[in-house]
Amino acid sequence: MYVHPGRIASLGIFVPSWFDNPVRTAYRYLQHWMLHPYLWRYLEGGTLRSWGAKTLQESGRRGEPHLAGDGYARIGEGSGSTNVLTGSGVDEAWATGTLLAEGVLELLKAGKPFTKENLEQAYVRRRRASWVEREGRVAEKARDGFQRGVVTGLIGMGLAGLTGGRLSMPGRPRPPHRRLPTIEEYYRGKIPLTEIARLRAECSAKGLPLHGALMDRVGWPAIPYDGRLLVSHQDALLMGGKVQAPAGYADHVVFLHPAVCQQCSVRICIDACSGQAITPGPDGVPAFDHEKCIHCGACLWNCSQPRPGDPEKANVEFRAGGGGLHSAEN
Repeated sequence: MYVHPGRIASLGIFVPSWFDNPVRTAYRYLQHWMLHPYLWRYLEGGTLRSWGAKTLQESGRRGEPHLAGDGYARIGEGSGSTNVLTGSGVDEAWATGTLLAEGVLELLKAGKPFTKENLEQAYVRRRRASWVEREGRVAEKARDGFQRGVVTGLIGMGLAGLTGGRLSMPGRPRPPHRRLPTIEEYYRGKIPLTEIARLRAECSAKGLPLHGALMDRVGWPAIPYDGRLLVSHQDALLMGGKVQAPAGYADHVVFLHPAVCQQCSVRICIDACSGQAITPGPDGVPAFDHEKCIHCGACLWNCSQPRPGDPEKANVEFRAGGGGLHSAEN
């Protein structure tokens, strides 16, 4: 929590990728956290100004996407610039933006179009020769040891730092489909299978994510909505001056193999979507409304289904495209 002048406060929580719970919802978790007696004594009576969520690509170079394509380039934390050894991200993010700006100016002066080939020469080449790349390579495997435990993770970070990345503790990250239990497995002994099936069918018919019904069923307390600070997720998206995504663009969130989605019983992509842009769709395939998407990226790293033919990737593909913002403030 950060306190600002004028009786304004910013509050936030992390929902980490290693949180192996098939029921993930950043918004409701945040509300329960705010209701903790230690915080609520200060927050009670307040008014929600805006709400937002984003994905922090802490995987560094391991999570680097395609950096350039025809008419676009990626910069910032979402482009794999975060240094996972030092925990630094702001300086690296700004540096990638500067490198792209220099590349764009170079192309403009030369009268060259923003093709993938030209952007790779003007921007990606600069980035590969920069301090961001050098330090990113040192840090690339620094946290691999955490796949085996906290102690091995800390030792691995120390080794990587002392040897300039030449040594580290081995450990192979496991993708979500190898870690996440199904909803039936997670709630075994708590909710009968027939009841889970009923709740799933009811939520699908109403176009609602499943997490609320499951959390209510196992005893999570109801949120006491007050119409000011504690409001529904839908109302929160309407507060703070939400910036709608421009119309006319192709969908940038694509479910590559619909048959894979149809047999998925977890669908964290729906529950974790902070913009409510992904909802239960016909025939078991999630529906996506690109004008509601705010590019938080949660669907990408929460997908529990491997991509056929390339199991190291998810069945969700997050492409470049037009998106909105939670609000003009964040």
